[in-house]
Amino acid sequence: MKIKYAIIVVLVLIVVGVVIGLKMFFKPHADISKSKTEFKVEASGLIEEFEQDENAATAKYSEKVLEISGKLASKNKLQNGTDLLILEDEMQGISCQLDSSWSAANQETIEALEAGNSITVKGICKGYLMEIKVSPAVVISK
Repeated sequence: MKIKYAIIVVLVLIVVGVVIGLKMFFKPHADISKSKTEFKVEASGLIEEFEQDENAATAKYSEKVLEISGKLASKNKLQNGTDLLILEDEMQGISCQLDSSWSAANQETIEALEAGNSITVKGICKGYLMEIKVSPAVVISK
């Protein structure tokens, strides 16, 4: 009798685990443009913070929604079709990988962006590896 109950409990736990896993897997994509901004920063200031103390800056900004204002150094399209914007400096600047759904709906905005102009980008900071990574991101002003 105890074995029967143990089997039932194990099966129930498996079903609950599968349901939770499927819910997380099919969770809708977060709309970064509607997310609450946690920090508003200038690109040059953000770069300087990471260069001065990478560990402190990572602890402060990692996985946080940032609104970053700065000069567009370049825009590129990656091999997978994702749009990439680099702020301030192409070598050690801020690499902003645009959200694919936002990018698809706003191609005219992306095409109108010109290197050297000031823009504001909103996205999730992923950390620092030769440059600051922000992904996914959206352009909120140009």
